Amino acid sequence: MHDDPDSADTTERVPTRSDDWYVPGGRGQPVTGDPGSRGLGEVLDLLTERIVRYRVADLRILYCNRAWAGALHSTPDQLIGQTMRTVLPPNELVGLEHQVARFRPGTTFLTGNVQRSIDRWIEWTDLFLDAPDGGEVLAVGRDVTERREAELQLAASEERYRGLALRDELTGLANRRLLDELLTNALARSRRQGDQLVVSYLDLDGFKEINDLHGHSVGDAVLAELGARLAAGMRDADVVARVGGDEFVVVQECPVGMSERVAERLAAVIGDPVETHGLTLRCAASTGSVVAEADQDAAGLLAAADEAMYAVKRGRRAELR
Repeated sequence: MHDDPDSADTTERVPTRSDDWYVPGGRGQPVTGDPGSRGLGEVLDLLTERIVRYRVADLRILYCNRAWAGALHSTPDQLIGQTMRTVLPPNELVGLEHQVARFRPGTTFLTGNVQRSIDRWIEWTDLFLDAPDGGEVLAVGRDVTERREAELQLAASEERYRGLALRDELTGLANRRLLDELLTNALARSRRQGDQLVVSYLDLDGFKEINDLHGHSVGDAVLAELGARLAAGMRDADVVARVGGDEFVVVQECPVGMSERVAERLAAVIGDPVETHGLTLRCAASTGSVVAEADQDAAGLLAAADEAMYAVKRGRRAELR
């Protein structure tokens, strides 16, 4: 038993706020009878920032202010002495353990860690402090919910507008910009896997007459219907794009020797009449299909398919003369 109370070993004792006040900079030691320390505690309890200090070895809570405890629907006296594993929700515990693991020799200060805490977004700043028992972390969390939600809304808007920039507004199909990107990827993939890549360029025959005779609303309905049929008639891995007023491109990967069957599938999809606005309209397509060659890029392949389509169209016109 120690005669001198100042010589008592308090290293292992976890302070509580009922009789001692723990100073966040106090290296794990309770400070008693210090009006300045008590005043600091009162100030920290007035802050909206969440402040907590815990031991790294066992994640035991050594100090927290009212804001941190209140987020867990508790008071500091109820939480000090417990471990993070017993008081934090599972997702927050995972985030805390990940943050602790980031501390390395020479890395004692971490910032910019934004975590979801129940219904709020909190940005944490963590300071590693050497201590006799192996180390402690002082964490300060600032509520950034409004900023984070604005960022998420902006990201969603950017993604939506990016989708609009890459999609045809009428049909929802890929537009020319997205087609170039997807075709480039498909070329690389088919060469890597040893498959054939078939690109078909479709131009609707008689569409101008439909537009002129029945109006643009009927014409738009025909385009939307044919676009939907093309998308539904292809596999998920295939690409269907609208690249002009009445022009579509279909990109299909297939085993070697199957390219003719792939092209024939398009004729079946387009062949049936379109029922819209009380009308039954038939709109065939001139289709040119080419198989990618070893030295072709996306632009060259599209140009070859376009030329093949016009060759078909010229042949049809010659037959009608």
